[in-house]
Amino acid sequence: MEYLDEEILKAKRLLERRKYTTLETGMYAGEDKITFRRKELFGGLVSVPLPRQFVPMPESVKQVKYPAKRAPEYILTSLDTTVNFCFNRIPAELEDGALQNMSLRFQNALEQINPSIKVKPQPDTATTQGNEMCWFEYKGYQLNGQSFNRVYLIRLQGAVLHGTFHCRQEDREKWKEIVRQIFFAVQECEE
Repeated sequence: MEYLDEEILKAKRLLERRKYTTLETGMYAGEDKITFRRKELFGGLVSVPLPRQFVPMPESVKQVKYPAKRAPEYILTSLDTTVNFCFNRIPAELEDGALQNMSLRFQNALEQINPSIKVKPQPDTATTQGNEMCWFEYKGYQLNGQSFNRVYLIRLQGAVLHGTFHCRQEDREKWKEIVRQIFFAVQECEE
């Protein structure tokens, strides 16, 4: 009888999880249900749906995790700081198709800095709003293990949104779909 109870509970959890598969309803990352709210970044340039459970990374933590002077302008992190969304605004007026060249330069720079990094470029696409987007992913190496990383470049009017996502490699599958939906839902705000 105990075995049947476990199967019933498992089926109930699966049915419950199927209700939460979008940014609007919330999504599961492993066993944690993540809910989202739109946040305007860079003085209202863009609006991004971000996890409600995350917080801006404290400056003291930022200095340790991103010691370079070129740390991302905006970092949203999980409370244990193992999952991060980072954003920069790159002022640039790009012609059609120039975003792909920028993406290739980013990929080449990563591979030159650390030859063990193998970048996996993804097909060029667009946000749901229609902004041109390039993205790629790679496995990184830190002191505390491997990390899963995605880099997104989204063409805006007069700028490029450079967004990155980082988590532990073992948490990759928990976050892949969530990250995809977040960056596809980036909206350029009306001026």
